[in-house]
Amino acid sequence: MSLINITLIVYVVASIAYIAREIWRSAGIRWVSLGLFILAFCLNLAMVAKRSIEAGHPPFSNLYESLIFYACCTAFVYIIFEFIYNFRIVGALASVLSMLILLYATLQDDTIRPIMPALKSNWMLVHVVTYMLGYAAFGISFVTSIIFLVVKPFAKKTQGSSREEEKEILPRNFDKLSYKIVAFGFPFLTLGMVTGAVWAKKAWGDYWSWDPKETWSLITWLAYLVYLHTPLVLPKMNINKSKASVMLAFWLLISFGIVNFTFVGLNYLPSAEDSAHVYGSK
Repeated sequence: MSLINITLIVYVVASIAYIAREIWRSAGIRWVSLGLFILAFCLNLAMVAKRSIEAGHPPFSNLYESLIFYACCTAFVYIIFEFIYNFRIVGALASVLSMLILLYATLQDDTIRPIMPALKSNWMLVHVVTYMLGYAAFGISFVTSIIFLVVKPFAKKTQGSSREEEKEILPRNFDKLSYKIVAFGFPFLTLGMVTGAVWAKKAWGDYWSWDPKETWSLITWLAYLVYLHTPLVLPKMNINKSKASVMLAFWLLISFGIVNFTFVGLNYLPSAEDSAHVYGSK
């Protein structure tokens, strides 16, 4: 069995363990689920290292390589926040998200090909790593937003019976976790744009050329910039806290859709054929 298939299986088992942890609320199961997730991350990291050795360069030159690295970054960012916030059920969906990214990678061409001279730069390493960490954080915020939108109606129904019961269903200030995760990822996204501009200047002579990838990267950056500033604006519009939380959660779903279009969707547009930033199908 290949390493990628083993990693996929461990991600699935970790997700099941997180669900069991939520059902039985056992401290023992917590460490089992987290241990399985860390094992999946380590296997994913081994895939990245193995590909780097085989290719002779960082694994970012095509979509297959970038996807396995993206899945690894997603798992890494989740583990950081798991230790900080004890996320519980979020781990189940984070495992599924990493698994789906890897599963999508299996559909891509994994042939190792020489990279163009412009990509043989240390700027590529910094640019891609920072971008992927930002995207990974946005993926986790997407997961927490889904959970918030799904669980919130049930939490409302329990308000008349017991505050403790509501707290168990929806931890207090859970909606603010998404904001903290985005606040963690946004500086990485910004750094990715800045290093990308510097790299473009050294490689092609221009900081910015309004390439389709560059344009949609800017749109992604603006989407999350709006999200980070919206909580300051909504109270002035007389929108209550409950409705504001729902609006922000929906905005994160839309923003993550923009992330996926920027990362993957652009590859399928005719306008992307001449782009130096978009992974080709060849």
